[in-house]
Amino acid sequence: MTRTRILLVEDDDGVRNVAQTTLDILGGYDVLALASGEEALARAEAFAPRLLLLDVAMPGMDGPQTLAALRRIEALAAVPAVFLTARTQAREVVHYRSLGARDVIAKPFEPAQLCERVQAVLADDGAPAAPDSGDTRTALVVEDDPTIRYLLGYVLEQNGWRMRVCEGGDEALAVIEAGELPDAVLLDVQLPGVDGLTLLQRLRARPEWGQVPVMMLTAGGDESQVTRALALGADDYVGKPFDFTELVGRLQRLRRR
Repeated sequence: MTRTRILLVEDDDGVRNVAQTTLDILGGYDVLALASGEEALARAEAFAPRLLLLDVAMPGMDGPQTLAALRRIEALAAVPAVFLTARTQAREVVHYRSLGARDVIAKPFEPAQLCERVQAVLADDGAPAAPDSGDTRTALVVEDDPTIRYLLGYVLEQNGWRMRVCEGGDEALAVIEAGELPDAVLLDVQLPGVDGLTLLQRLRARPEWGQVPVMMLTAGGDESQVTRALALGADDYVGKPFDFTELVGRLQRLRRR
């Protein structure tokens, strides 16, 4: 059976080798691993990848420049792209997505997480995620800002979700300990009382919550917070201010995954 092809462009030898081995052995993908954007331009079209996995910071052509150049090749114009980067502040992630990245994966990454995120992008056809039909979906939203709660409630309702709200960490902790499982969790990092990262840790420590997707909401885009959230078991994160349509689409895809 033909394996799905991924073009990996990463200038760091260690990261490139880990990513290539992970995607090959754990993911079952056929990976062309290159060290520069210039190499990618020379070999990408003949390789015909189904996904572009690009490091952001590279000497010579960086990731965004490489993506822009690859997009000018007709056969690669619609191939989904994912950026790898150690810089994951909210404003930077928003910028990367505005350049056409389907996802932004923080370095250092967990091997299993890399495969899951890649699989999710490959499974997504790029169309806006439509509400699922025939079932009830509930999102547990833990957010202390009333304006954001209101907007989230409106957008989620328009897309077929019901929202259960917790305004602070202590209230959310009681819900977690009660074992009332939602279909997804939207969890602010900065909360009064118990903070979002502590809540995430407590949540993932309970087996019944293990498969509930968690999306972190962060205003500061602090890189260490994002890295820690992913290490603690967060499935995705979005920085404020965020595009609500994009947020709902990513939430739907997380739930399907």
